[in-house]
Amino acid sequence: MFRAIAAHDVAAASAVASEICRREEKKGHRSAARLLRGALGNGHGSSARDAAGGLPVSDGVVPVSSALVRLRADVSVSRVVLSRSARQELEEIVREWHCRAKLRDRGLSPRSKLLFHGPPGCGKSFTARALAAEMHLPAYLVRFDAVIGAYLGQTAIHLRQLFHFAEITPCVLLLDELDALGKRRGNPLDVGELDRIVIALMQELEHSTPAGLIIGTSNMARHLDDALWRRFDLALAFPSPGRATLRRYAKQVATARAVSVPARVLRRAERSRSFANAESIIIAEARRQAICDV
Repeated sequence: MFRAIAAHDVAAASAVASEICRREEKKGHRSAARLLRGALGNGHGSSARDAAGGLPVSDGVVPVSSALVRLRADVSVSRVVLSRSARQELEEIVREWHCRAKLRDRGLSPRSKLLFHGPPGCGKSFTARALAAEMHLPAYLVRFDAVIGAYLGQTAIHLRQLFHFAEITPCVLLLDELDALGKRRGNPLDVGELDRIVIALMQELEHSTPAGLIIGTSNMARHLDDALWRRFDLALAFPSPGRATLRRYAKQVATARAVSVPARVLRRAERSRSFANAESIIIAEARRQAICDV
């Protein structure tokens, strides 16, 4: 590769680089291979300005708007199945939001950075939407595929843009599946750039003052870097629901959709292990009934 670069032979250098990517992937170093391939295939773009956020865009840096997906904020916290202690904590978060002016007058800040962790389908993202509704704020999901950049250091720039957006825009910013950016450092199979991404994420969390809420969710909390936990004001566990809880939730969904659910369907829902799966079972039953009734 060095000989090709010295000879300004771009095609030969590219071929060697592609072979390095292939070998790294074969060794199991998939993260390194992905970063290298992205750097190999990405070109430099011309400078521009993001019309939505007024943020500078250059050298392939994407505008904030392309990394955000607007979520429906049409549910209330009362609809979320939570433990008593978790519900009290979230009600206090909402109360602090409504009293934020009083708190700041006394030199205090409302808690604004939350971490929800637990198995998939147990209500973490649903709760984030419910908080947005209670606080009358828009909710945005961060698309990590648009945040993770190909060039070294590019991801940190994207993170800075996102956190700046959260500081100037009252909203609930949902960092779903935070494990993608906040994995524990020191894995020998990862490249050093991934450790730098974790550091950049922690710095942004520590120094940002959101205008609304920043909520991170994780299905694999044990994989999160230990130092990342301290950057959140509150960490709430969302455990797997029991069968009785899932049965009650399935009946609640059925009532909301005005559908009669047979006992066999309820039994399937209570064995589904998550609220998301239980709801999908009830919705599927409702659709079948609607088609058959036509």
